[in-house]
Amino acid sequence: MVIRTCTINADEVIKALNEEQISILATCADNKVTIQPMSHINEDLNVYFQAGKNSLKVGQISENPNVAICVGTYEIEGTASEAGHPMAEGNVFFARAYKEKHPGSYEQYSKLEEETVIKVTVKRVRQWRYINSQPFLAESEF
Repeated sequence: MVIRTCTINADEVIKALNEEQISILATCADNKVTIQPMSHINEDLNVYFQAGKNSLKVGQISENPNVAICVGTYEIEGTASEAGHPMAEGNVFFARAYKEKHPGSYEQYSKLEEETVIKVTVKRVRQWRYINSQPFLAESEF
């Protein structure tokens, strides 16, 4: 079977990130892969979420910053890095957007001392599509 390919437009990925409330994060360290649901926000193609500094996902990211995120039917690969406390002066945009999109999580977790913001810089996005009943692998690097 021949797999046809096409590209993905950044705007459609941004739209999916904006619309979806929950995404699935995959992290890996010491040959152990884990997946966890997370409440994300985005600024263009950059994806942000908060987590406890002592959580499994933050520990794995500190050992291996390469992550994958599933948002709807989009497979996103990127590089994760810590961006400071959710309420830090440099994260005002995060706190504002997170409070609007995830008010319950914001109220319960964002002010906790052990919370940190993780920024994922998107590198590649893939999605299987069917165009005229034919499978296509849509893929773009950013």
